[in-house]
Amino acid sequence: MKWLLLVLLSFSGAAAGTEAATVAQRLQDANAGIAADWRTADAAALARRYTPDATLMPEHSQVRRGASNIGQYYAALFDAVRVEDYQRTSHDVTVYGQHAVQIGHYALAFSQADAGRTTFNGKFMALWDLASPQPRLICELWGTDAPFDPAIWPRLNAATAPEVTASPADAALLQEITGRNRIIGELVTARRGAEHAELFMPDAAYLTYYTPMLLGMTQIRDYFVAHERPGDVTIESLALRSGKLYPLQGRDLALEEGLYRVAWRAGDTHGVVEGKSLNLWKRDGDGTLKLFRQAVNHD
Repeated sequence: MKWLLLVLLSFSGAAAGTEAATVAQRLQDANAGIAADWRTADAAALARRYTPDATLMPEHSQVRRGASNIGQYYAALFDAVRVEDYQRTSHDVTVYGQHAVQIGHYALAFSQADAGRTTFNGKFMALWDLASPQPRLICELWGTDAPFDPAIWPRLNAATAPEVTASPADAALLQEITGRNRIIGELVTARRGAEHAELFMPDAAYLTYYTPMLLGMTQIRDYFVAHERPGDVTIESLALRSGKLYPLQGRDLALEEGLYRVAWRAGDTHGVVEGKSLNLWKRDGDGTLKLFRQAVNHD
């Protein structure tokens, strides 16, 4: 009986490994297609790579909802800049049934009529629908690895996106996530970066604005300790709101679309920053929701 159990476990592990490898290859092919669409500035082809009600969270622009609006965003972007090159590679893929969460890197070279060639190195996070023959994007966020002069990147305004909230069926999960976000808001406001980091899983990945991908607790903690150190910046107000929820394993794992608004002050300088996030929440061994993957950028 013991040998039979070992055989079954080995078969199960091999099958899971084969499935993950197959999904990774499918997404590699899909990402190669996305890169080709960028290089040819084909906004219509890019729009077809999203589900009809997909969400796009682009760098320095508001949320776009629906494949049609996403296509319009890309058409406006390609009118404003000339894409010289675009490459897109995967860092890792996690499969959840008919869905997959992927994080990865991109390199974009572009130019404008009144400016020379610029290269952005950045990262992305995406939720994929694997049910159709060609995987399609359900939601995606991308941003750069370093600060840049806003004048070199077009700020494309959007009509106000309709408010989207979790469905009533997800009310209990939303309430729990709202509680976790409330803690994040309190810690950010109080500039307690080390405690903020403890809300992440030990093997988490954090894709924040103007910073290369941060992997694992050490990198994440070091970032928050430096970024949220007391004295330099005062947070006058902070609002975190949830949009769509995508439960991937019932209440044990879910992807949240997030929106934020921060009013800050540093000496005589002050301002308001708005942006968005994708937050993959996962339960730890004690049943507490923690961040396994998070991506953030500015509007």
